[in-house]
Amino acid sequence: MPGIRRARSRGGAGGARHVGRRTASVRLWAVAAAVALCGVAAGTPAAVAAGGQDLTPFYQQHLSWEQCGGDVRSGAQSGGATEPPGFRERLECARLTVPRSYTDPGHSTMQVQLTRLKATGPGKRLGSLVLNPGGPGASGVNYLIDSGSAFARLGQRYDIVSFDPRGTGHSEPVSCGSTLAPPPAGGGDNGLADKEKRINEACGRYSGGLLPYVGTPDAARDMDVLRAAVHDDKLNYLGFSYGSKLGAVYAHQFPDKTGRMVLDSVEDPTKNTWQTAVAQARGFQRALDDFAADCIASADCPLGTDPHQAQQQLLGWYHELSDRPMKVNGETVDETTYVYALREALYSRSDWPQLRQALAQLRRGDASGILRLSDSGDSGGSAARLPARQVGRDELPPQDQLALRAISCRDTSERYGADDFPRAERELTKASPLFGPDIAPTLLDCYDWPVAGDDSSRDVSAPGAPPMLLVATTNDPATPYQGAFAMARALDNSSVVLTYRGEGHAAYTTGDPCVQNHVDDFLLNGTLPEAHTSCG
Repeated sequence: MPGIRRARSRGGAGGARHVGRRTASVRLWAVAAAVALCGVAAGTPAAVAAGGQDLTPFYQQHLSWEQCGGDVRSGAQSGGATEPPGFRERLECARLTVPRSYTDPGHSTMQVQLTRLKATGPGKRLGSLVLNPGGPGASGVNYLIDSGSAFARLGQRYDIVSFDPRGTGHSEPVSCGSTLAPPPAGGGDNGLADKEKRINEACGRYSGGLLPYVGTPDAARDMDVLRAAVHDDKLNYLGFSYGSKLGAVYAHQFPDKTGRMVLDSVEDPTKNTWQTAVAQARGFQRALDDFAADCIASADCPLGTDPHQAQQQLLGWYHELSDRPMKVNGETVDETTYVYALREALYSRSDWPQLRQALAQLRRGDASGILRLSDSGDSGGSAARLPARQVGRDELPPQDQLALRAISCRDTSERYGADDFPRAERELTKASPLFGPDIAPTLLDCYDWPVAGDDSSRDVSAPGAPPMLLVATTNDPATPYQGAFAMARALDNSSVVLTYRGEGHAAYTTGDPCVQNHVDDFLLNGTLPEAHTSCG
């Protein structure tokens, strides 16, 4: 999910939060081929890249599944009360060898981290179901470790498999160093665009050899190598948010290898980065309006009893925290912390009571609830959420955010700079006075990015692929509802849109039994709901 990823600045935050880099070793082609050919299944057809290069060693490799090491599990929040029985015993990890460049596969390789939960049921196995939680930049490995219980029914007949896409998590993560170099003395105005440029220059220095190869088309090709490595004839897939784009690009590239595919919280492939930012600002504003209407309809709402008064109060706190930030246990709660808290709570209606309580505390001069909500995205346990960024003037964003930037910038030719920012801020603030100013800086993420981008991943036409199930929530703030219909038209393969009439993001994970039954019935039995079916 591009957008909504601005750095949060907290006064008094000491030092950069640096995510340790675990760089996969680069192997020579001859070594990769020798390893990959061990355990080759007889009769496996040769795979050929678009340019005619032989990819057979990658497609015929044998995966060595074993218990996940501590370096993998330490990145997630596993072991909670929702961990299903036998979870630890069933969780396995492996590394998938893929070419760094699919146009020059003999030059060097990289390793993609995989994890899986073996199927539990006694019935006939359906192969593997590959998950992607969104982002881009989110760890699929962490997501499955954290959220395996959400797929218990599907996990009876599928091996549930997830992975860290190239450039993320444990799959040669993008690195831009440990700290951001200060601006040169007497040079630059040290404004927002200047800092984004310095971040991007650092990414080029540390990851210049990786950045050309982290785009969605390459990640989709990795998924086809994964499909072959788990011995599936077709890819069965469940993707959330950005994962919907990844799945659609796979279907475009490999229509004859596409199996049962569900895209939940669907991105609109017809919108560019600027248009997506405006749509998200409006989407989060609509979600906030819905929250406010729900709040004032009940007793003791901290926003009052009048709709106009409620909106003024929400905007008033934003300006107050901008002028006079508050301290909570040594941490500063400012206007960006406040907006981040609102945004996190709007991903799911189940978080509305917590937001209401936090605003009641804020009304009494206590910002601790706002701080807790702003940190609630840090666990990475929910689909399509990325960690909060705690960065100061000379600090780098954490690795998840750098990966998001790298993938997004590779996937677009758009390059907005300082001259574009005033117009962006005006247009986005008009779309949402609260969320617009927070989204506008994300349009500078690719300013002077060291690698050229292209728009090829926006082509998702897949008329030769089987129909998919697209799940869309009417009041989804991050991937607005109409995007699913735009995706269905662009796919041009008779895909069906299932409407969830409700609030939030990633409908399958809301627990709505109607949505879950339709998704499970399609993935388990191949049964698509009728057109215009709705839940909620």
